[in-house]
Amino acid sequence: MWAMRGDNRGAALVEFAIVVLLLLTLVFGIIEFGLLMKDYMVLNQAAREGARSASLGSPTSVVTTRIQNSIPTLDVSRLTITLQKRTMSPGPGSWTSLGNSADGLTNDAQQGDEVRAYLAYSHRLVTGSMFSWLAGGGTSLTIHGDMIMRRE
Repeated sequence: MWAMRGDNRGAALVEFAIVVLLLLTLVFGIIEFGLLMKDYMVLNQAAREGARSASLGSPTSVVTTRIQNSIPTLDVSRLTITLQKRTMSPGPGSWTSLGNSADGLTNDAQQGDEVRAYLAYSHRLVTGSMFSWLAGGGTSLTIHGDMIMRRE
């Protein structure tokens, strides 16, 4: 009878290895997704701050500084800021680069124009190559923040 039961110690070890692997993958996935969402929300808030500043007529240097100051948890060196404007009369025009007025005290968007703050951020995956398939095989994923407001 004893010989029929066999030895089950190895089966428990294999089951434990499978469960731990799945559990760690799930935990690291939750951590990675949480950090990605945090960066995404911070980026959108920074785009909102920049668009609001541009809609009030601030020069582009002030808008850029405001965006950079509103993302203290992100690495500014991995951030790309694009400021644009679009004339709305007689109809919506195409987006052009936002510049400064001749005196340099305001931006060159006219009242009623739309101003846009478009941000791109290269988020580094904390888990490295574990979820690299999300980033197309790399270790960083580009996320975007975009906000459009009307120039006051």
